[in-house]
Amino acid sequence: MEGDDLAAIAAIRATLAEGDVDAAFTKLRGRFGWPRGKPLGRATSAEVAQWIALLGAIAAKRGAPQLDELAQAVVADPDSPDRLYDLGFALIDAGVPAVAATVLWRCLSLVGDSEEVVCELVSALETAMAYEDAYAILAERETLRAQSFLCQYLYAFDAAMTGRLDVVRAAAAKLTVDAPEHEAMKGTIDRMLERADRVAEVCPLDHEDLRGWHYVLTGGLLLHQSAYGFPTPMHGRFAWLQDSYARIASGLDRLRPLVGGVPCVYAVEGREHEIVAHAAALKLGLPVAPWPTIGVPAPGLIVVYSLDDLPRSTLSVLAQRRPDQILFAHASPWTHDFPIAPDVTTLLCQSMSPPWGEVMKIDPDSREVTRAEPDRRTAEAIAAEIVASPGLPPDELIADDGLAWDALVACVWPLDQGVRTRLWAGGPVPSNRFD
Repeated sequence: MEGDDLAAIAAIRATLAEGDVDAAFTKLRGRFGWPRGKPLGRATSAEVAQWIALLGAIAAKRGAPQLDELAQAVVADPDSPDRLYDLGFALIDAGVPAVAATVLWRCLSLVGDSEEVVCELVSALETAMAYEDAYAILAERETLRAQSFLCQYLYAFDAAMTGRLDVVRAAAAKLTVDAPEHEAMKGTIDRMLERADRVAEVCPLDHEDLRGWHYVLTGGLLLHQSAYGFPTPMHGRFAWLQDSYARIASGLDRLRPLVGGVPCVYAVEGREHEIVAHAAALKLGLPVAPWPTIGVPAPGLIVVYSLDDLPRSTLSVLAQRRPDQILFAHASPWTHDFPIAPDVTTLLCQSMSPPWGEVMKIDPDSREVTRAEPDRRTAEAIAAEIVASPGLPPDELIADDGLAWDALVACVWPLDQGVRTRLWAGGPVPSNRFD
């Protein structure tokens, strides 16, 4: 083992011994997680065992005894593909895909081109948004792809997530459906290509075209691109955001031309959703309809504040895009997948605080950061304040490119009916994020 690896393991053990479990895990993930952990595919059994033992110790301290048990099984037999696979699979479920990828890469180095291991490794890499690495692994395994529909599908998908539309077209032509579950996967790729063809004349679909790729991958429209760190390193996405009434108002103003003819606004259950729904109703001059207790909402505008807070009980009724029904989310996540993509979203954000929640403030005299108490007024009162806002100032709208937006809308709106696609994390346009 290299000296710096030994030093890293010793430092992580010392941090763990001091009782700072989270810091120990952060250090381990930084050294053992993908891509820094990739060389362990060629490491000795003893080297692998040391890292996995440390992983197990941290898991035990964090209250994950099953992970610790799986890790100890690998320590006992670090060359067992089955034990490595079981641990990698569990790590994905535990929400640490970068560490899972390192473990599964080690497993793959022992078994060769196993469809099961390759697909699970690719799943870990995709969850970690390491699409380039997932694509490279599949691109190197043409024989396996020729034998496996799933590998060929993943190859096409990861080609799309890295912006390689020519590869997607070639791979899609080789997707032969021979099982019912394959139809949906092929449909995902086919619809991406259809959307790419639809906007080919108005969107460059390069590594800076966030709006274009958002439409191609999700079938939805992105109203607002962040002016912070534009174009690099954020390319229009937000990392952490303290939201504002002005930003919500600007999103609703841009939404207005898209919703002509809808009869009402539906407020999804939840205070945040109700606030924005009432603001949308005031902006559009529409009544607010109660969320149906059974069945599905009729034609109308369904309003969500943050897509991540959408009640899971609503997913089944929103899976299908119905006539004269628009799903709008003010904010949508971009660092993890979500089961459905909204038809329209104001912005893409990793983490956000609503303006009526606890707001960080800087004391003008002491310069100390304090937190204001949450606004406990009614949803209607806060909605009225949103509507009264003049919206974002020009310097926060400089990344929105009105001409490009108008051209995109003219090409794709109204959206086609059918199943709403998944909201995929990341994509060909890179942005910085925090862990």
